[in-house]
Amino acid sequence: MLADITGLIGVLIWPALVLVVVVLFRKPLTNLLSGSLTVKGPGGLEISASSRQQAATALTQATVAKGAPPMDQKAALDRVDDAARTLQDVGGRARLLWVDDHPSGNRHEATALEAVGIDVELSPSTEDALERTQRNRYDVIVSDMERLQHPQAGYDLLQKLRSSGVHTPFIVYAPTGRPERFDEAVQHGADGWADTPEQLMQMVLAAVRRERS
Repeated sequence: MLADITGLIGVLIWPALVLVVVVLFRKPLTNLLSGSLTVKGPGGLEISASSRQQAATALTQATVAKGAPPMDQKAALDRVDDAARTLQDVGGRARLLWVDDHPSGNRHEATALEAVGIDVELSPSTEDALERTQRNRYDVIVSDMERLQHPQAGYDLLQKLRSSGVHTPFIVYAPTGRPERFDEAVQHGADGWADTPEQLMQMVLAAVRRERS
């Protein structure tokens, strides 16, 4: 008899406990299931779990696509956390203008930047980019180098921007495997030349921090 009563109590208690958990933790559970759970880490980092994973995955995919040294998931997540923390420190989302006549080649990099909090606006040409910078303000500009059979299109755009009074941080992104390109870009007035997706993200964040400081 006692065993029957104990079993009955157990049957009744478990549904009640489940109901209490659902009521008390309904919002966190909903966020978890929807992928919008916010992860808080060192330094006050806040980024949704889904965005964090999306950015890390896109960064590793970009690294593979560009033939850069392999990046494992942990290293990618560390870079994403650094990016999110930087943007939080400088006041939130940033705005980037990306000039490239073949934007699909950078889709993984753009996805990673968007996921960490950088709005990416695409421009296909020097002329279009110049028009956009007269209408809008950007935290950083990223450009390819060769465009429409013009081997120095990136530097040409940079010169025209500076001549028109636009001094937005400017980064050349064109994987070459030649480290000396960085100093070359700086000599032309750019912030530098990014040779890998990881370098690009680091340079973009550094430029945003300087621009916002």
